[in-house]
Amino acid sequence: MKTKPFSIELSDEAEVDFDKSYEFYFEDSPKVADTFFKQINIGFENIKQNPKSFPIAYKSVRKYIVKKFPFVIYYRIVDTIIQIVAIFHTSRNPEIWNERI
Repeated sequence: MKTKPFSIELSDEAEVDFDKSYEFYFEDSPKVADTFFKQINIGFENIKQNPKSFPIAYKSVRKYIVKKFPFVIYYRIVDTIIQIVAIFHTSRNPEIWNERI
């Protein structure tokens, strides 16, 4: 029996997280911003492939550490949907994303 593939769903807050971070990197270097974009997408693909393989950070929220950048993707699994709660810089106060769930 083939399992149904997972899909990614970004919260409004996670979209804002990404947009602000991308813009920050783009102002400094479009090349770095492009690398950031690619690393976030690689993270999404890795999460989709095996969402339960990443550690639980808080309650039912799991975390994926982004390669090459000080960011974590926080997400939860609801049936076959991966809900991205935050794309968060590691220097920020974690209470901010905790309030989102």
